[in-house]
Amino acid sequence: MRVELSTVKKLKLTELHSPSKFRLDPVTVILEDFGPGRGKIIIECFGESWSSFWPAMGQRDIATFFCRCDEHYIAKNLSGVRSDIPDYEALASKARKEVVSLRRDGDLEKCEARDLFDRCHKLEEVETQAQIDGILMQEVFGDGWWYCIPDKPNPDYQYLCRIIKAVQAGIKESGLLKEGAGR
Repeated sequence: MRVELSTVKKLKLTELHSPSKFRLDPVTVILEDFGPGRGKIIIECFGESWSSFWPAMGQRDIATFFCRCDEHYIAKNLSGVRSDIPDYEALASKARKEVVSLRRDGDLEKCEARDLFDRCHKLEEVETQAQIDGILMQEVFGDGWWYCIPDKPNPDYQYLCRIIKAVQAGIKESGLLKEGAGR
């Protein structure tokens, strides 16, 4: 049997205000150092939790490493959630603008452009990529039309980044950082 000893620190962050003026629910943070340059963090807020392990952090402890990293890098490691998601609500508008542009450039005849423009109403009800009329999209955007689906910021990603920033501020305020280790 092999037994390893690690150092665990737990923080509870309350009365949190993010820079966007939204309040955050209390956040619990568990920081565990397994040795120099190896550590794990677990973050819990409102019934959701995120965790990650870093096996190579130089000689830093997990608190120092976490505070020195960009929130986007950390969000990717904690959850893998995308920063942008498809904006299906904007799809019909984008398709209509593309039809107008194709007509202005002379790539479509007037009747053909009117028909495509009118058929774009089908895209107003789309909620998933599976519901998209692929033939219509190919007529408007061409091959590789799925790359033309507009994006919008992912609210889940933005929420996680607000939590990460609050955790970084809480770690700094707690005194867990080594002198001069903050960003």
